[in-house]
Amino acid sequence: MGREHLTGWKALQEQPWLLAVVVWLPPVLFVLLISIFRIGTPQSLPVGVVNLDHSHESFTVERQLDASPGLSLSRSYASASAGADALQQSEILALVIIPENFGRDLRLSISPTVTAFYNNQYLLSGKFINSSLISASMDLAARTGVGLKISHGQTAPEAITSAVPVRPQVTSLYNPNMSYARFLVTSISPALWQIIIVISTVLTLSWRLEKQAIPVPLIERSKAITAVLAPVSLLLWLQGLLMLVLFRFFLGWQPSGNIVWLLLGLALTVFSVQAMAVLIVALVRDRVKAMSVSAAYLAPAFAFMGITFPRGDMNVIAWAWGGLMPSTHYIKLQVDIADHGASLPLIVSSLVALLLFLFVLPIALKLLPARLDPKLAEQVS
Repeated sequence: MGREHLTGWKALQEQPWLLAVVVWLPPVLFVLLISIFRIGTPQSLPVGVVNLDHSHESFTVERQLDASPGLSLSRSYASASAGADALQQSEILALVIIPENFGRDLRLSISPTVTAFYNNQYLLSGKFINSSLISASMDLAARTGVGLKISHGQTAPEAITSAVPVRPQVTSLYNPNMSYARFLVTSISPALWQIIIVISTVLTLSWRLEKQAIPVPLIERSKAITAVLAPVSLLLWLQGLLMLVLFRFFLGWQPSGNIVWLLLGLALTVFSVQAMAVLIVALVRDRVKAMSVSAAYLAPAFAFMGITFPRGDMNVIAWAWGGLMPSTHYIKLQVDIADHGASLPLIVSSLVALLLFLFVLPIALKLLPARLDPKLAEQVS
């Protein structure tokens, strides 16, 4: 009986899970991420207030806070202890306490203190609430200062100039709307795409080794592995391209540099992750264990890629681990091209870093077992 010609297309036909991971699961996950963060910024975060003054000025503070798009003044409490209990039970994310004699002190040009507590266990909401509270308090202080100065005889222009002598304008580079969607989705998606690549590669390669022994000579072995991985590689590259298209249409993401280098980076990322997946299968020699090792290897990709925390400030272990993941070098390439409009001399280091992963492939192919015993592997199909 002759040897059966096994290709990646046949693997897709025989393995429903592989077909799902390679074909329809990536776009579903990308769209899900976009839909979760589509609003861009947090809205109507619940805030409680303890108004101990009940003056016109204190109610103005409440209206000012409620007018902030990121805050919703949803609860009012009679005492600070009641508000603190609600904050500890996560009924609200922040508590504002307006002291007694707040209105009187304002009219006497005495600066009263409004105390705010917020739950910073939720880093994103805590940061946003802090920013919204500061913005609302500064706006209220400016309005109150202008009113007091006009009542003391100053003209409106003079009052505005003295109450707000400096008007800062802070403009965010590369993300002018301060959208968390642009910031998070464009970095989480490549990390997720990387996991999809390694899972599909482990499934495909394990299927091939369980079906039929591969030749021992390195050239023949390379041809056999190429035949089974090439179709999957093409589909995974197309999924990466689809990811960028979704960024463009749903998030307004538009590269400033040459998109050709980014497309090349997508291809190199696919090959780099596949090279590491082949090495993992070669060392572990078991489908289920290889999946577990791959998950442990790539799980911290988003944390270590340098988007939420600078890589230069990481400790040695985190920095080295991040450098061993292709997504770290891809995301740098994506940021350099899309945001900075970098030319080839500035991005060549990222491309070279991705190319270096391919040197693992000959070693991994040499170490691959000729065949895996399907009885020892959990059937993921």
